[in-house]
Amino acid sequence: MDPEGHEAVPGPRRRGGRRSAARGVRRAAWNLRFASTGARVPAAMVVESAALLRAAVEEVCWQVAVDEWLSARPRRWRRRAYAAWAAQLKDLERRREQLRRLVEAEVLAC
Repeated sequence: MDPEGHEAVPGPRRRGGRRSAARGVRRAAWNLRFASTGARVPAAMVVESAALLRAAVEEVCWQVAVDEWLSARPRRWRRRAYAAWAAQLKDLERRREQLRRLVEAEVLAC
């Protein structure tokens, strides 16, 4: 019986799938995934390292820039606009490479 005097009625039993899924989410939350590099870094390491914290902020800026670039894609028949849009990819790739180097250097240094 509960404190209000009602008898507890057992609900349907669940298998461990939901609990194990929640546990996996908690474990994944321990890591910060850098999409630009594909690396997973423990969140505690990011908090302790100023360079990794900077890299995390730059990762967000890079992801926003990529999303903006993808949404601004002109039609192919607009050749000049399409060529200018395609040329922006080189800048995004350069920024991604800088991020990769920064993350790898910091992770290997720790």
